[in-house]
Amino acid sequence: MSAYIKSILSDKEILTKGFYSLILKILGSLFGYFLLWLVTNEFSEHNEGTSAWGEYVLFLAFLNVSSIFSRLGIDKLSLKLVAAADQELRIVRHIYFSLLRLVVIVSIIVSFIIYLFSNYIVSILLSSSDMGLEIVLMIVFVLPFFSVICLNENTLRGLKMIKEFAFFQRTSKMLFSVLVFILLFYVFNFTDTIVVIYAYTLALFLIFILSSFRVYSVFSKAKSQNIDSLYSKGVFKQSLPMMLSSSVLLLMSWTDSLMLGFYSDESSVGIYNVTVKVALLATLTISAINSIVAPRISETFNNNRIQEFKTIIFNSTSIIFFSTLPILILIFLFHTEILDFFGNGFSTESAISALLILTFSQFVNAVSGPVGTILNMTGKQKVYGNILLVALTLNIFLNFLLVPENNPFAKFGINGINGAAIASASSLIFWNIYSVVYVYRKYNVLTFIKFKNL
Repeated sequence: MSAYIKSILSDKEILTKGFYSLILKILGSLFGYFLLWLVTNEFSEHNEGTSAWGEYVLFLAFLNVSSIFSRLGIDKLSLKLVAAADQELRIVRHIYFSLLRLVVIVSIIVSFIIYLFSNYIVSILLSSSDMGLEIVLMIVFVLPFFSVICLNENTLRGLKMIKEFAFFQRTSKMLFSVLVFILLFYVFNFTDTIVVIYAYTLALFLIFILSSFRVYSVFSKAKSQNIDSLYSKGVFKQSLPMMLSSSVLLLMSWTDSLMLGFYSDESSVGIYNVTVKVALLATLTISAINSIVAPRISETFNNNRIQEFKTIIFNSTSIIFFSTLPILILIFLFHTEILDFFGNGFSTESAISALLILTFSQFVNAVSGPVGTILNMTGKQKVYGNILLVALTLNIFLNFLLVPENNPFAKFGINGINGAAIASASSLIFWNIYSVVYVYRKYNVLTFIKFKNL
């Protein structure tokens, strides 16, 4: 075994400490892919699989984007304040219930605004769906519960209850959605295409109950204490910057689907989302590795242990690359067979092109290393936020330019699904390359995988 490989394998902390988080992420992803397979195959007989999944994706996209405004970064502030309370449960209890009150009030207001404009929302996003209004009204109903779930997750994380946090954030939503879908579809014979949205909505309600019960159980032995109130103005002053930084990635992940919903139909949204999910198979290990190397990058950099700092980056980049490369190769070789697995209508020429484009962008993501984590852990989080903001702007601009059916590049076959894929890939590649260049110029560390050492 070469010294290069030995160097990677000797970094056991990166390899082992991310295992639990990785397992829960993989389980959540597997349940998500299983739900996708159930929906697309059960409705493929009448060629409804693509549209059924597309409606569900638009539901998720609008729910997640709406939750940015219903939470206003309060859930992220909860993580910060609860962690700073250092397990003082009386203080944590006061923080939680003060923030809970604000989240409930704001989310109800946002839900009411969505209700007032429900017909308009249907006309621009779900105009070809017979269930458009019903889908929007379900968002109105579930948004407050979804917002409280996000608060509960970050409160548990702040309390260092990582197992509970990981389960509720990464596994429970897809697990319960699958179980409820099976119950509704096979037991109660509810076979309308909207059944998957009902399944997810009921799953969220169940998670709301379970996560709230878990949080309350932590506070059950804590006595109430008179503490200075958290005034709304002070909360929003802290939470709004957190909302802005955390919402960029969320918007980037859903912009393509919303733009396709606006310019095309639910079927195109469904097909495109499947290509995205397949391409994302290659990234299962990245977030787990990043979460483990983050404190080590911060520790070594801030203590001026530069050689160790470089070694950690070198090893983590290598592990990311070697763990994603086999998946990327399989997608490139068997793209048609993979898309056919999800039923009729998914292995179209445009879907295959979109999948290959997105897979290439994930290759660039893999070889670039943990650049975002490096910037965040070395005091350059504002720089990283600005890079992401430019990438989001590029994504939105390219979607407006390339997704419409009759855009200037349509004669080259660039529109619809392909246009969305190019927009997404371009923003991801820009974000990674610019970050790599910045890290190299700032710290003289090249995060790219060193192929000459392979």
